[in-house]
Amino acid sequence: MANEHVNQSTLPFKGKLYSVLVGAAIIILTTTIPYLTLLNVFLFAGIFIAGTVALHQTIMRFQVRLTYNQAFAYGCLAGLVGGVVSEGITFALMELLNYRPGTESLALVIGWALEMAKGRPEVQQQVQALVAAEKLALVPVKLSLVDILMNMAFSGAFYAPIAGLGGAFAVLRLKRKAARE
Repeated sequence: MANEHVNQSTLPFKGKLYSVLVGAAIIILTTTIPYLTLLNVFLFAGIFIAGTVALHQTIMRFQVRLTYNQAFAYGCLAGLVGGVVSEGITFALMELLNYRPGTESLALVIGWALEMAKGRPEVQQQVQALVAAEKLALVPVKLSLVDILMNMAFSGAFYAPIAGLGGAFAVLRLKRKAARE
């Protein structure tokens, strides 16, 4: 009986919604929580992890077999929703609390770069560019509605394939695990 359930290859609407909500929630956390944003400094690992965890949990909870394409599509949807909502939350934080998510992580990365650049004149120009970027990041910004919508569209479109790859990776991991057993 349990084996019949595992062979199911279509994910019900509830499962699709679950994967999107879990992935979007993880994206929101990794793009707005101070120092957790550091995950995204390393090739957007937080976004990739969001797709991986979302699809892994969905597959295990709903006991379905998904193809790489299906997992990629659900991960992309989670990335799209997560990116759009994350930008909305970022805008709200900037407007209401005058807080821009990621500034702590940027300061930490710049601190590391300054530490590593000591005594190395060949990298001073790049470090100065980072310091200038930090100063720009700390300047208060007033965004128009078009700016907000463009940020939402860009983040959603950019995060979607990364989370989609995470979803496909979850299927790969589960298939390898099943092959070993």
